[in-house]
Amino acid sequence: MNWLKSLWSKLVSKTSVSPTLAMVEEEDERSVGEIFYDICREAGISHKELTRLIVVPAFVEWYTGEPDERSIRDSVEAFKSAHTTLRPKLARLS
Repeated sequence: MNWLKSLWSKLVSKTSVSPTLAMVEEEDERSVGEIFYDICREAGISHKELTRLIVVPAFVEWYTGEPDERSIRDSVEAFKSAHTTLRPKLARLS
């Protein structure tokens, strides 16, 4: 087994372009509305409630931050405070 590992190491070192492993970070290609919708659905808010109350368009219109999930999650409490009529329906969001 050791000779196989040695052979593999030699083969990889001869054919490798880079001596170190490069990490590639995936970029989230979802829109702000899609990310917020997914966050709401994860929290257990139904599609019907989201569409009936027009929550996602209200959030997209209100939101001015970065289009990434962490920033959107961080702004949820401010959104609920700014939209008191939607607050009871968004209670599951944290």
